[in-house]
Amino acid sequence: MTRSKDETDPNLTDGCAYMAPRVEYNAYLDVTEKQAVDVPSDCSRFGALNLANMKGGKGMRTTGIAGCFCARHEFVQPLGLGTLRRGERYSSIDWIFCGALSFLRCAEVTVCYDIACQWSKRLHKRLRDIAPDCRVFPGAVEFFKHHTNKTITYVVPKFHLYAHQLKCQLRYALGLLFGTGATDGEGCERVWAGANPAASSLREMGPGGMSDTMDDMCGSWNWQKTCGIGDLLCERMENALQEGATQTGIFTEFTDSIEAEDSGRVAQARAAIRKWENDPVKKDDVPCPYHVDKSALSIAEIKLLTEQAQGLPESLKVTMDAEDETELAQMVLRGLKIEEDRARFLTKHKPIGGTKEQATARTRALNAIARDITSLRKVQGVCSPAIYAALTSDEREPDRQAALTVKLYMPSDPPEKDVSLSSTEARAMEARLRWTSMVDELDNLRHQLRLKGCLNKFKLSNITGQRNNTRAREAQDSVDVNVKKAANAYRRHRLAYMALVGTGAWEDTMQELKDSDCRGLGDRLLEQMDAMSEYNVKQFLAGKRGAASSGETRYKLPWIWFNRSEESGIQITDELMVEWCKSRARAQHWVEEVRLLDEEMRRVIMFSERMADIWDSRCDAEPLDLGEKHARGSVDLMLPNGVPNSRNLEYRHSGF
Repeated sequence: MTRSKDETDPNLTDGCAYMAPRVEYNAYLDVTEKQAVDVPSDCSRFGALNLANMKGGKGMRTTGIAGCFCARHEFVQPLGLGTLRRGERYSSIDWIFCGALSFLRCAEVTVCYDIACQWSKRLHKRLRDIAPDCRVFPGAVEFFKHHTNKTITYVVPKFHLYAHQLKCQLRYALGLLFGTGATDGEGCERVWAGANPAASSLREMGPGGMSDTMDDMCGSWNWQKTCGIGDLLCERMENALQEGATQTGIFTEFTDSIEAEDSGRVAQARAAIRKWENDPVKKDDVPCPYHVDKSALSIAEIKLLTEQAQGLPESLKVTMDAEDETELAQMVLRGLKIEEDRARFLTKHKPIGGTKEQATARTRALNAIARDITSLRKVQGVCSPAIYAALTSDEREPDRQAALTVKLYMPSDPPEKDVSLSSTEARAMEARLRWTSMVDELDNLRHQLRLKGCLNKFKLSNITGQRNNTRAREAQDSVDVNVKKAANAYRRHRLAYMALVGTGAWEDTMQELKDSDCRGLGDRLLEQMDAMSEYNVKQFLAGKRGAASSGETRYKLPWIWFNRSEESGIQITDELMVEWCKSRARAQHWVEEVRLLDEEMRRVIMFSERMADIWDSRCDAEPLDLGEKHARGSVDLMLPNGVPNSRNLEYRHSGF
């Protein structure tokens, strides 16, 4: 895009349609980019800011285009497009956002952006830099009105949300925000999908031609949306009525079932939801009813885990004093740390070869592992003297060469598989810690798989060129390593736990992890997760009615995303109340969708009537003194088929 200049390729619609006025927009960027530097996101590990760092923009007039669209109907907003100099910098997005706000007069505004958690933090400070004579100053005024009245809300599109931290997944979720209906926030992706076929042509154009072409394309896109909005709303209404009836029926029956067992839990959940919804900024001290917090467990609290929920055998249910518990826990934790260090060594270091620096680092790591094993042996001599007595001298003090191969002889794997060498107390402590380790590794695995899915989709949609693809591939490779590491750690802990307690009902919760279960979180899997949440509620209701369940489901969802045992569905637990809150949100949002669509239909009819009056008045305003035939032809030319008027208005109304 460096073949033409502004002088030789002027913009014919500069600032009069969708693209930002070039001179004023560039002047604003020149000032703001010198005053502040965008800080990379400390939440989302992929996305627009990473792309900004990849695309330096050297030798290029622009690295892309950003836009602001209607999240409900995917209309491009006036002055809602602008070129990007070096990726999605805050300054560019700020100007485009104010450009779109300049033409909006709404009681409330919901802003949906994939990095809204970071972009919105200092937005009110950055928008103070917009001068009063700027074209988008009315948009800044509109923003400060909503900011002062606290009538502006920030959310993240549904798919992009899963790449964020858990706190952001709760605070910026469209599905948990009152009044959003069935909006997914991904409309911008569909708009860009419609414009992508022209990308190869646009990048060869000069600045003026590119801007005019984008204005033409956006005008055509909006006109197609206008002509088809009647059919679109009817289709959405049909789906909303069907889903609304289904979800409200499930929620009503779900509520009745829980209230029959414990009506107080429902009242508490409703109060928690009201408190959450009344807090516009979702402060950290306000508990989220859609999530169960997992606090760190002390050694004494760990004692209850396997006994109450994981089916710990009677032979391992023992009573220990606090001092013995602490010593045994330290011994087991040392062993778990050595296992983790060994696994990390195999992924971080080459077994042989490499440079001198790599060989030195490998030797230091092996020496550290050998020292940790020697330290473990000393603790074993106190807590498990029988195991320590059965060890050879080489096993008690292994050298560097044996650091990765010598057995640790944890209570789950005593010498010669002789269970009598390890005490019941030691086996019980390891079982409890192994269980908590499995839970932690599953959480880590889910997080890495979410990140993997988001990275894959972002790379396909936004990154081009060999250099940028290489960097993106490196990021994907690092995530793949973390996925494999978490999966192997879970399998290691599960095998040890099975050696301690044997088979049992706990296997319904902590199932065998296959490679096919470690699937990245994509669009289809997200839809299956929502469907599985609804399926869980139905299974609970079926259990309350005493209906037989085959345990089969048509949703091919890996068990790690929706782990549920048979007994868990008939107890009023915190997890079940979270499902109740989600069921309520689903029912509420489909009811909201019906109401929104009804109002949108009413406004479409009013708009069509208004446009019909305008076109009728234009026809009557022209004096027709050239004969009846000329008059009839002029009227027909003024009434193209796609324009609302009194002749075709009745037909349009029949669609609703």
